[in-house]
Amino acid sequence: MGAIYEVYIDVLAVNNFLVDLAALFAVNLYRKRNMRSLRILAGALAGTFLNCAVFLMFRHPAAYLLVVHFLVNPVIVWFCFREKSKQDFFSDLCVSYFMFIIIGGTVEWLYAKGSGVFSYETALIMSFAVLCAAVLWLGRRMRRARYIQAKARQNGVWITVRALSDSGNLLTDPYTGKKASMIDRSVYEAAYGAPSAVRLIPYESLGCRHGLLEAVTIEELCFVYEERTKAVQGAVLCLADHALFEKKPYQMIINPQEIE
Repeated sequence: MGAIYEVYIDVLAVNNFLVDLAALFAVNLYRKRNMRSLRILAGALAGTFLNCAVFLMFRHPAAYLLVVHFLVNPVIVWFCFREKSKQDFFSDLCVSYFMFIIIGGTVEWLYAKGSGVFSYETALIMSFAVLCAAVLWLGRRMRRARYIQAKARQNGVWITVRALSDSGNLLTDPYTGKKASMIDRSVYEAAYGAPSAVRLIPYESLGCRHGLLEAVTIEELCFVYEERTKAVQGAVLCLADHALFEKKPYQMIINPQEIE
């Protein structure tokens, strides 16, 4: 005789909600998507509803799993993050599935080791709490690792700012061939005044396919990271509007190739 399994829809709903929430939360942190918490919550709720609906529609376990893994989960990931490229979408999907695997393994381990002590629901909630705490801790470590100290010298005057190493900044000065970093215009002008001679560097960004940034050449730019210092003579700085840095913990965005 074949085995008969009983599945409680309320347990299935809670399980899917917490797992989806943790997975989307991990994607948001690890992939630095900066999506609002309400959008993540809405995605987890939508995933739970669709998962339960598919479970009621498809009685065969294999059909249920195929629809969930190849249709429901990708749709929820796209709904939350709306990636523009296939590569970014699949990267988000891979991170979410990695989280699914980690949570599933952790829940099974807690439930098996704590048999008679932890109920399945307790093991699930404990796993969710521990993994969310771990993701938050790793997210903070990653953010801190991206910040370095930068020192700029112009007209013999030094200023020190906090800089963000951003892999998305690939600015290059077409006139000199040097890598370019961006600094808050208000910070630059407060130290050195409005520049008398600038040149324009073309750039592209999300929401702006073509744009121009004013750029200047400064005497020296130093980066302090991992207990090392690197100095760049005649560095190129693009002057970006203060709005780009408003309410941010940094005043400069550097091209990571500058410190490689």
